[in-house]
Formats: sequence, C-alpha cells, structure tokens
Amino acid sequence: MSAFSPIDITAQIEGIEWVVILIIIAVLLLFGPSKLPELARGVGRALGEFRRGKMQIEREISTELSALDTRDLRMRVEKAAGALGLSASGRSEMELKLDIARAVDKARDDQVVSAAEAMGVYSSGADVIRLKEQIIKALNV
Repeated sequence: MSAFSPIDITAQIEGIEWVVILIIIAVLLLFGPSKLPELARGVGRALGEFRRGKMQIEREISTELSALDTRDLRMRVEKAAGALGLSASGRSEMELKLDIARAVDKARDDQVVSAAEAMGVYSSGADVIRLKEQIIKALNV
C-alpha cells in the first residue's frame, strides 16, 4: 500500500492552493493595491538583472573553456610534433599541423603510435594506417 492515497494528494493540492491564496492576501494587506504595480516592476527588474548576470557568467565560463581547449590543443600538437621529430619552437599551430600531416606518412610505426597518443586518438589494436588517418582527422587541416 502506498504512503499517500488519492484523497491525501488532493488534500495536499488544495492545501497548496490555500497557501498561495494566503500569500496573495498577505501581499495585498502589506503593500496595498496601489503599490502592487511598483512591486511587480521591482521584481521584474530584479529578474532581468539576474538573467543578465547569469548570461554574463555563462559567457565568461564559455570563453575560459574555449581558451583552455585552445591551449590543450596546442599542447597536444606540440607533443605530436615532438613524437615525429619536428621542432615546435617559433612555429604557429597551423604550421605545426601541416608539418605533422606531411610527416606522419613518412614516420616510423612507433612514431605514429606516439603521435596518436599525444593527439588523443590512439586506440589499441588499430593498425598504423588507421592511426595516421585519425591523426590527420584530429589535426583538422
């Protein structure tokens, strides 16, 4: 047998309706009917301010996450370049990506595996050709 019967739930709903009605009556008595529009405007302004603040925080978080992703990608590209024997110093990310894409075809199998691990695309059991394809796909060039 359940803890609440349909009658109990109906009674709870009716109880909630009474609470809402009592709150409305209390607001009317406290502020009076002439102050209600002003109170509603104040609540509306507060909600608008809250939404604006929330959107600003969401934008800041999104920007920071994007910056972290960019730094993480740069680190992975540099590690992959190092695994393939390429120098990353003084090179743009796009130059490194293009050099990796060119070098991966000529690289030894162990270098390809290391580069795939650095790029985060390594899966055990995958053949070297598949790893090369995954590296180039991850480079997004």
